Amino acid sequence: MHPDYQRLILTPARTARLLTLLLVSVFFMNGLALFVAHGLGYPVVLGFVPMFHVDFENNVPTFVAFGLLLCSALTCAWTRALESARPRHRRTWALLSLVFLFLAADELLSLHEQLGDRMHEQFAGLDLPLFAWILPYGAAVLLASAYLLRWFLELDRPMQVSLLMSGGIFLFGAIGLEFLASGLYTSLPEDREVYRTLSIDLLATAEEACEFIGVSLFLYTMVKRLGGVSFRALGGEATVLARQ
Repeated sequence: MHPDYQRLILTPARTARLLTLLLVSVFFMNGLALFVAHGLGYPVVLGFVPMFHVDFENNVPTFVAFGLLLCSALTCAWTRALESARPRHRRTWALLSLVFLFLAADELLSLHEQLGDRMHEQFAGLDLPLFAWILPYGAAVLLASAYLLRWFLELDRPMQVSLLMSGGIFLFGAIGLEFLASGLYTSLPEDREVYRTLSIDLLATAEEACEFIGVSLFLYTMVKRLGGVSFRALGGEATVLARQ
């Protein structure tokens, strides 16, 4: 068999098309789930709504988000391996890889929600937002931004713009809209039986869309920086090649 038939080459253009198709599919199915739940009045439908609702856990959108975050971690690790001239940049790319690995684990295990519950238990007397985890995560973002500033200023301008866009979109959804959703949830009746109102689901969709778009833009930026990624099967093993 010709060697090219054993290779999958993801150029930046192919990556952009694949990510676009992936996001359109995820949010089309989410829109269909919202239509079934709110338009037709069937909030479950044999598991269809929970399976494709972007604000539910352990479903199709969850594993898509996990995959995007994991791939982002891998591209950071490959970039670190190719960075030989600047030790500080090697350390930074390694750190970013670990951050994305943590976010991927958080996506599967809902670590931030567990942290929020623990904070409400430990600081019951304080007027914490319903989603209290946004406070420590927000503080971590500020500390990370201060640490990464020097590295960021040494990057080329197109890379700076791409990182600002992807990070800004992601954080606007993950922290900004989440804070807004926290207030909206708090305004609900005490029994909390109407969590899944249409307004809340639309806000959750906007929040998740920002996170998906932000991570996808980052992943595309990294693939473009690497010059493309080639997957080749040799002797039954999968070998990943990053090309500059």
